[in-house]
Amino acid sequence: MNAIELASLESGAINSFIALLVGLLGLTVFIFFKPIPSNAKYLTLGVMLPLMGLFVLTFYQSFSSTICWDDKQLRVNIPLYSHTIEVNQVDFAQARVVNLLKEPEYAAKWRTNGLGIPGYSLGWFSLNNGDKALLSVTDPTQVIMLPISQDKMIMVSVIDADKALAQLHASALALEPID
Repeated sequence: MNAIELASLESGAINSFIALLVGLLGLTVFIFFKPIPSNAKYLTLGVMLPLMGLFVLTFYQSFSSTICWDDKQLRVNIPLYSHTIEVNQVDFAQARVVNLLKEPEYAAKWRTNGLGIPGYSLGWFSLNNGDKALLSVTDPTQVIMLPISQDKMIMVSVIDADKALAQLHASALALEPID
């Protein structure tokens, strides 16, 4: 089993999460103490508490994100968007390191489903070049781009991009080519 540890959140993203959670909590408290019908108060709690729980879970899981693969499957373990792909659909040989600041064609253009806060892009995005990508980007200068089809890819920030790329390329030699 091969594994690559993904880069965890940096201080800007941590501060964004904290501000978001404090804002949601403040809004919930404000609505709860505002003189409105009790049904509205409980409806607010019924929406806001699970939403805050979802953000806390995402925050927590972002510190233990990985990509793991063996000879059958590749598993992307990221918050809310964990994904399993057959390895014959992954083009390990075409994996490369991308600096999104120097190669803006690979930068996220539109979020189609996910979370975009300062310092953290998570989920499915359309890129500037028209491709679609599953992103977990915390550091735009250390991103591994792993093609999974003609116009889809996985893009993740890693701690040591060169070491991660060497692992992926070593797997390319041992596995069958992409379908």
